[in-house]
Amino acid sequence: MWWKRPLLVTATLCVLTSCGGSSPTAPSDNATNIVVNGPQVLRIVSRCTQPDQRIGGLVYTRVSVTKSSNEWVATADSAAAGDIQIRFRQSGPVVIPGLMAVAGTMTGTAVHLPELFSGSAWDLRATFTGPASLTGTAFVAGMFGAATSGISGVGDGSLMLTDATGDTCTGSPFSWSIFPLP
Repeated sequence: MWWKRPLLVTATLCVLTSCGGSSPTAPSDNATNIVVNGPQVLRIVSRCTQPDQRIGGLVYTRVSVTKSSNEWVATADSAAAGDIQIRFRQSGPVVIPGLMAVAGTMTGTAVHLPELFSGSAWDLRATFTGPASLTGTAFVAGMFGAATSGISGVGDGSLMLTDATGDTCTGSPFSWSIFPLP
């Protein structure tokens, strides 16, 4: 599954679409078909770990993606998911049909929802203490063997992970993905 290797997918997609290398542009006509609107899953992966629980910085939560003017906005779909907000836009021309470079920001808190991850359950939240900058690539189903459309990228900014006992750790950079609900 493509979303289990975020850094490899992100690096490959960035090389193919020159992510982060140009100024923001208005979405092209075919770009609108690359990003899927509606309920999705946000995954955040950080190098920050909780040694006492042996939990890596992995948060899955539900977001809803909508198109707003020249950008897309993904927000937590309920209070249980947190108050995370991701804003991203096309950041360069569509060079390869079905791939689009994106850039944006992430703010707020994402609360891990264990039902979205098939491993053991844990209580973890990721909080951005300021806007984190994002780059990445949106792609359609079929690209690189992906079964669904999605977005994958990297972010840089102040990220704090907090577990159920209140233990915290901070880390940056991190990877992020948005993909359809399983």
